[in-house]
Amino acid sequence: MMMRKLLLILPTLLFLSGYALGQAPQAADWSYWRGPNYNGTSQATGLPATWDPEGGEGSNLKWHRDDLSGRSTPVAMDGKLYLTTRADPGTPIEGERVVCIDAKTGETVWEHKFNVWMSDVPDTRVGWSSVVADPETGNVYALGVCDIFMCLDGKTGEEKWSVPLHEFLGMLSTYGGRTNFPIIHEDLVIISGIIINWGDAAKPNHRFLAMDKRTGEIVWFSPTRDLPDDTSYSAPNLAVINGQLQMVVGGGDGGIWGFQPRTGKPLWSYQFSRRGLFATPLVVGNRIYAGHGEENMEGTSMGALAAIEVEGAGLETKAKPLWKMEGLILNRSSPLVIGDRLYIVDDRCKLWVVDANTGEMIQERVALGDRKQWASLVYADGRIYAVTENGRWAFMELSDAGVDITDKGRISNEAFYASPIVYDGAIYFVGTSGIYCIADEKAKPGVSPAPEVAQEMANDDKTPAWVQVVPAEAIVRPGEKIDYKVRLFNQNGQFIEEASDPKLSVVGGGSVAGTTFNAADNNGSHYAATIKATVGDLSGESRVRVVPSLPWKFDFDKLKDPPVTWVGARYRHVIRDVDGSPALVKISTIPKGARSRGWMGQWDLANYTIAADVKGQQVGTQLPDIGLTAMGYALDLQGNSQKLQIRTWYAQLRMAQTVPFEWKADVWYRMKLQAAIEEQDGKKVAVLKGKVWPRDDKEPSEWTVTAVDHSPNLSGSPGLYGNAKVCELYLDNVEVTANEK
Repeated sequence: MMMRKLLLILPTLLFLSGYALGQAPQAADWSYWRGPNYNGTSQATGLPATWDPEGGEGSNLKWHRDDLSGRSTPVAMDGKLYLTTRADPGTPIEGERVVCIDAKTGETVWEHKFNVWMSDVPDTRVGWSSVVADPETGNVYALGVCDIFMCLDGKTGEEKWSVPLHEFLGMLSTYGGRTNFPIIHEDLVIISGIIINWGDAAKPNHRFLAMDKRTGEIVWFSPTRDLPDDTSYSAPNLAVINGQLQMVVGGGDGGIWGFQPRTGKPLWSYQFSRRGLFATPLVVGNRIYAGHGEENMEGTSMGALAAIEVEGAGLETKAKPLWKMEGLILNRSSPLVIGDRLYIVDDRCKLWVVDANTGEMIQERVALGDRKQWASLVYADGRIYAVTENGRWAFMELSDAGVDITDKGRISNEAFYASPIVYDGAIYFVGTSGIYCIADEKAKPGVSPAPEVAQEMANDDKTPAWVQVVPAEAIVRPGEKIDYKVRLFNQNGQFIEEASDPKLSVVGGGSVAGTTFNAADNNGSHYAATIKATVGDLSGESRVRVVPSLPWKFDFDKLKDPPVTWVGARYRHVIRDVDGSPALVKISTIPKGARSRGWMGQWDLANYTIAADVKGQQVGTQLPDIGLTAMGYALDLQGNSQKLQIRTWYAQLRMAQTVPFEWKADVWYRMKLQAAIEEQDGKKVAVLKGKVWPRDDKEPSEWTVTAVDHSPNLSGSPGLYGNAKVCELYLDNVEVTANEK
């Protein structure tokens, strides 16, 4: 009887946990990794109750590809699946790709390959982030593990725009590959990551940025708290809570945050853990359900499951805990709510069923696997579908006691990191050894009636409370102009109008006329400006870096801080007197500051040479690594190994060349890296040449090391690289010049 009641009231309950944005998307599309409801549920019917991965009659295995695999959850739109995965694994041209597959046949429609560069991610973790699809434009959006963010035509795979967010804003590419997931709202595509930016935003921070989904222009740029302890791959949800549209997400600072998605304004935060949150919170009505597996804010226990209630709207929005259960290690899999019950899988593949209202345990430690859990649960057609890291699957039906497992099994040499998705009468599992499409050919697939949708409050408040200046971030050359848009929003984050007569002012350089910024040529200097737009008593700001064309030279003699226009430099570097002259010093006293990367300007530069004076400190037996970067390639003077290396991808070394090179601490050397695009056998290649010599000696005519990349980076920002846990490294007289033709 209990089971029947749950099924009868399910449409009403799904109204609370899904379709929260005022207009229900087509139920057939699975355009976001957690589905059209952002909660892992589907209205699909006629789905298989069993399957056999070996195939054959009655197996319900519609198609299987063992030549295509991945670890990211796919999305589906317009008859196609989209996912990110490795490209050309184990080869000198290995990279990453977005693949489009025909959902019915499993055949590849197109693939878009791109490089991984200036990243510590190992090749086995490439393809981490899920694609998001946009039914309005037909585009798909993908974030690569090195933080290149791109918009692709969903039908053809044509690249419409792309931005290397590591070079533009200092987004961190981590060893673990833990990149965030993009989400679409109206005309925006929103993405986040740990960002080590420039100027006043130079400290690491888990920042969110919204871009115009058609152009890639940055609309807003919003922080959480400085110096988070972790990166994060908690993905955002969009939901209407108490009539107010919110984006809810877990942060790298251990907090759960609510933002206005149109403005980026933080509404509330709840500090849940001492370390970053990985699992994606679930929104059900005005409640947030979330889990973590790290240190709690108090005591010594690890992990927790909690329910948080959000009250009020606008300036009165607040969040408070409803209940909390500590001691559950819930790092990865996201919660699922069906009726008044919450279903969650811990890191050891054990399912827990909890009363969603009280936090009381209903069923515990239901074994789904025997190793680790990454994937989230999916509910459709009266069943819960689960997969685990050790290649197991389980189909479950709801019961009075909790769940009953009705079908289960294991695929040898398979691992499921991606969550299942439901699309057009089929279920799709993506594993590290293949992709599986299962469907019940005897059943008639369908879609149950869509539930009512929660409505955003009427946009009746026309009192401005927020001024938005677009673009929020930009980089230009002297002589270029930026035409700004100034938008007004009310306290609930709803758009009112574009300001008709905003007053713009500028601090730092350049000038404004009306709503246009003119980047002046300040005697060839690199400078930054803040554009302030005032409307009545309100104001909003935008930032711009003005970086001239080559050549550049930096000697630090008249600077108190690293150049303001350098991304990723100020937090980990200071200017200090070294051997009687000011020099740039990478310090070793900040937490998690061993490896650093800095970017100096535009990423459309090509065919140039970067040079610098460098020196390394020795502490005990340790020496630092000191590097220059150009067009996405690094020349690395390695201290402990006494080698000189050219590479593009630290963890994979797909095109790297390394030679022995002895050098000493406390001696100044001159480093030079030349990057050029050439044509060989009718194809473009990148030719990289590097040399190092004692600064006071004559420059040698021969290059010390040379490398060729047959999958070339065609452009990229000049920059600096350093790696030292206990040693300082020093740089001076940095020059960037165009190559001689």
